[in-house]
Amino acid sequence: MNPMEFTIPEEDKLPFTDYYKKYIAPKCQSYELERLSAVAKQTKRRKVSQPLTYLGMAIFFASFAFCFYALAILDDGGLFFTGLVAAIFVMVCVAIINIWANGEASKLRDNIFRDIYPIVIGYFGKSFELNPSQLPELDTYKSYGILPDYDRSHFDDSFKGTYKDVPFVLREVVLEESDGYKDNKKQYKTIFDGILVEFSIPKRFSGTTVISQDKGFFANRLTDFMSKLSRVKLEDVAFEQHFEVYSSDQVEARYLLNTAAMERFLSLAQFYRAGLEASFNDQKLLIKLSSKHNYFEPQLDISKPLSFRGDIEQLFKELTEIFSFIDALNLDAKTGL
Repeated sequence: MNPMEFTIPEEDKLPFTDYYKKYIAPKCQSYELERLSAVAKQTKRRKVSQPLTYLGMAIFFASFAFCFYALAILDDGGLFFTGLVAAIFVMVCVAIINIWANGEASKLRDNIFRDIYPIVIGYFGKSFELNPSQLPELDTYKSYGILPDYDRSHFDDSFKGTYKDVPFVLREVVLEESDGYKDNKKQYKTIFDGILVEFSIPKRFSGTTVISQDKGFFANRLTDFMSKLSRVKLEDVAFEQHFEVYSSDQVEARYLLNTAAMERFLSLAQFYRAGLEASFNDQKLLIKLSSKHNYFEPQLDISKPLSFRGDIEQLFKELTEIFSFIDALNLDAKTGL
């Protein structure tokens, strides 16, 4: 397809078209015969796997009904165990059948994505990388003062790059806290699901300044910071209604959050409507946003001719969000914010 038809920023259409034709289109074409072969096998095998899957699911539910009947009506543990084993065996068979039918196409899809996606990313520059190695542990971000107390956590995808000489790292993170026990197994509930975006900015500041939206919630999280952070009262009424600011350096906080900076944070908070919070610490700005969007998730559909359109458009959209933070907050400036 014509790259000019991609839904990407207008200023990128011409240069990206040249890049696409030179680097991405030839790769897509080189995989086309493999794709056609894999899809043909998948289609042929699904004619067998789909009816067997439906049959297997019917047997699975019948086995579970038999388990209930054996235990609740007949009070026969032996028959219950037999029904349970049958249900598990059927599900294993269904899984094996579907792996046989779809495995080759899925493997090829993953290989194509791993091969071509880095080339797509390469359009933005050598510093851009999906899931880079040697990123800091989550505990590193505790000193920023914007994470809630949590008992368990995990990162999903991450992405790093540099825009206007401002290095950034975006990381999907889920934070959970203990929620009692069920059947002697510890339960957890999600208290944060979203992204952390870390910007390394060319500003000279030495303290910690935290911007939060929720006064009561934030106060509960300041246990480790009360000794060095104090409330900063700012003159912008609209900003004060939306955010609370705490800092270890009152003068520096006012320098960072001048009138223009406060307007930018307000604008971003209203745009994202996702509990935006931020912290300036150790020559970095960390922004936290709640988000259900799965960043950098492959969109490649191997059943269609390869164009990488979905992944390209999603990548531009997601990176444009990050670039907008740098532009809106004027992070590339050497002074001010």
